[in-house]
Amino acid sequence: MNINNLRLLKAARLHGTPSYLYDGEQIIKNYKSLKNALPEFVDVFYALKVNPNVSLVHLLRTKGACTEVCSLTEMEIALKAGSIPEDIIFLGPCKKEYELKRALELNIFALVIESETELERVSNLAKEMGVTANVAIRLNPDFSADGSPWKMGGRPTQFGIDEKHAVENFGTYLQVPNINIRGIHVYNGTSILDAESVFQNTRYILNLYDTITKKYGTKFSMVDVGGGMGIPYFANQTPLDIQKFEDLMKPLFEEFHATYPETRIIMESGRFILGTAGYLAVEVNNIKVNHNKTFVITDGGTNCHSAAAGSGRVVKRNFPMENISADVDAKEFEYQVSGPLCSPDDILGRNIKLKEVNVSDILVVKSSGAYGPTSSPGLFHSHGFPAEILVYNDEMHLIRKKDKPKDMIERQVLVNFNVQTPVLDK
Repeated sequence: MNINNLRLLKAARLHGTPSYLYDGEQIIKNYKSLKNALPEFVDVFYALKVNPNVSLVHLLRTKGACTEVCSLTEMEIALKAGSIPEDIIFLGPCKKEYELKRALELNIFALVIESETELERVSNLAKEMGVTANVAIRLNPDFSADGSPWKMGGRPTQFGIDEKHAVENFGTYLQVPNINIRGIHVYNGTSILDAESVFQNTRYILNLYDTITKKYGTKFSMVDVGGGMGIPYFANQTPLDIQKFEDLMKPLFEEFHATYPETRIIMESGRFILGTAGYLAVEVNNIKVNHNKTFVITDGGTNCHSAAAGSGRVVKRNFPMENISADVDAKEFEYQVSGPLCSPDDILGRNIKLKEVNVSDILVVKSSGAYGPTSSPGLFHSHGFPAEILVYNDEMHLIRKKDKPKDMIERQVLVNFNVQTPVLDK
């Protein structure tokens, strides 16, 4: 870790709280550890859904990362960050017509098709625009990703086309006009910490590619094997064994590449690259005892970091947290750390042990680089989104300003009900 507590404190005091701080050196280290564990011909696509801040995307782009986007805004961020259309793929089960048109105008590497209806829609748009659409067919495989707490394939979901149906009908897809099918896409699950699970999942996808290729006698130019590599958040979890990952994945990809040397192999990653490089800093506003529990009230909670608050989880567990204002030899006590919301679920730490906490102390939630602001209800109670700061090459950069009341109010439209308006005919 290149960011020490002194730097975290300085950033929090300078830019206020709540705020996110990102360690640029750690981001690059994480990216390189993944890239080096794969053959050189495998392209890593950074998933913007994890954290779409343009400066973070740009930092990764300078190191060679490609981009996977899920909306028009993410696509425009990728372009602003330096990505080229050839290194962009566009996923998502609900792409609007204006998003599809923009992707076709740019001629991105692949629109990932999630249904036969979408394939027909893209074909018609491409015809209207006088272009050929480069696409990949997303499959929902019969195989389920072991080791993933959030399975996105191998069961009924809104993602992709059933494997059996797609394999049987791929010949029809190949005949759709104004469409160039580059290959297939499968994303089976996320937050996987077991290298063997990633290997088994990837091998299944590559075999599926081989089956379709041989069945229809067609040469494709891409296969996207997803990824889903995670990071440990909780005490009983261990990091992905990157050496075992390398030992398993390199021979697998090299064997595939020897058979299909012209096929671009894509592996997606977001959480693994950004997760351990981010921190949420919050300030203690109040401390009180309620029903024999000591509550620490802070200025950032679910509205800033819904994942750390356990939103969507039945069993809520604590992210790693530290009181960076405390003395080294301070005693530990058990606390309930809450955010500022009028909700009983707005708890960042449950029965968590921290060095003695005082009002105005700064607490940091670690492993917060992924799915922080981008997946949190920042407008709840109209607190707005927190500031974001990047530390890189010993310099501190404000990469997102904290929302102010004026910013949020300006986006709203006031209807003046004091002005008499015509009554519509009934």
